[in-house]
Amino acid sequence: MSEGEAPRATPPVDLPRRLGPFDATTIVVGSMIGSGVFLKAATIARRLPDPRLAVLVWAAAGLLSFLGALAIAELGAMRPRSGGLYAALHDELGPFAGFLFGWSLLAVLQTGSIAGLAAGIVERALSPYMTLSTTASTLLAGTLVVAFSALNVVSVRAASNVQGALTVAKCLGLLALVFGGFVVAEGSMTNLARVGAPPPGDSWASAFGLAMIGALWAYDGWVNVSFVAGELREPQRHLPRALLIGTTVVTGLYLLANLAYHWVLPLPTLQNAKNPARELARQILGEGGGIAITVLVTASALGTLMSSILSGPRVFFAMARDGLFFRKVASVHPRFATPHVAIVLQCAWALALLLRWRTFDALTDNVVFIYWIFYGLGAVSVLVSRRHHPDAARPYRTPAYPLVPVVFLVGATLLVGNTVYASLIHGTSAALEALGLLAVGALLYPVFRCRT
Repeated sequence: MSEGEAPRATPPVDLPRRLGPFDATTIVVGSMIGSGVFLKAATIARRLPDPRLAVLVWAAAGLLSFLGALAIAELGAMRPRSGGLYAALHDELGPFAGFLFGWSLLAVLQTGSIAGLAAGIVERALSPYMTLSTTASTLLAGTLVVAFSALNVVSVRAASNVQGALTVAKCLGLLALVFGGFVVAEGSMTNLARVGAPPPGDSWASAFGLAMIGALWAYDGWVNVSFVAGELREPQRHLPRALLIGTTVVTGLYLLANLAYHWVLPLPTLQNAKNPARELARQILGEGGGIAITVLVTASALGTLMSSILSGPRVFFAMARDGLFFRKVASVHPRFATPHVAIVLQCAWALALLLRWRTFDALTDNVVFIYWIFYGLGAVSVLVSRRHHPDAARPYRTPAYPLVPVVFLVGATLLVGNTVYASLIHGTSAALEALGLLAVGALLYPVFRCRT
């Protein structure tokens, strides 16, 4: 360095803790309330043509998610660093389990969620008001992914503020929709009667399990806040609170919304609706209500898209720090202090999945059941941690231990097993493709392990 030349700034070696309790809670709520509560009710009604059972699906999915949050919050509070569930699996079940989760996030889970959200915005929210070719729809969805990824590279604070504002807006909008459904629109108890039987080849029990996949997509995202634990202030305190408050709020909103759908809309109408929330809004406010709910669905999905893009790269960053991924992915931007390489990598693969599967349902259904493999392993990690490290400091302890993690593990196992069974019976390949991507990770693990 020549005389008088200013020294170059040293890139930060870690991500600064810039997120507070409100940010943590809005990440939970914002990640969960996306397009699913507005769009998935029709899919569930087709798979399970009994409104009472359909509402029970949403209650069961909410309970299962809440039990998972109770258990995994313990792991997050013990390890308040970037990566969250990845760090817990890595430490309790070994590097292979951690790597496989991180790989799955990149290969299909987080990237598939991002692609599915973007596709859902275009496919279900915008297409009724404009004619778009498949190419144009894919291009528009891809543009959303790129734009939000770029914002996350520039500023985590700005990205968090945007998703926080969108989260508050969509919660208020969802409450207004529920109020209108019960107070303004005309409902009927006759709409709650069973209509027809499950699709051919499915029992009621199997149909209930498959319907849970759609509901759990709407609930999914509660674990995302653990990924950013390394950027939370006082994570041992704020992380468990955010998980428990967030999942409780979302479960209540979802039950009210789906009761309103079934109270106002006859089951055949709901089954054939591309956007059940828009149909309900039309009953409340006419065509103007349809436009208003389109804005709400779009804002809601955009908020979840932002939350997903913000949280996922922290896992890839943590993997690279542990020597289980390309070292370059652990880079921190010298000016913006963000994991910019990890964000760009996530963006690129999300675009690839968008080109492969394209549609909202294909993308979302393939994502959820793979997630629940690792959620189940998260419950196993709680059991292993308690057994192997009984004296470890635990700022938060799972209530009703070991009942809560065991019940959650059983539910996750049944859900995954039923999904794989149904895929084999019906000859669908998309879920098996997702499992194939998971298997590729198992083959790649020795390659990255040898580099450490």
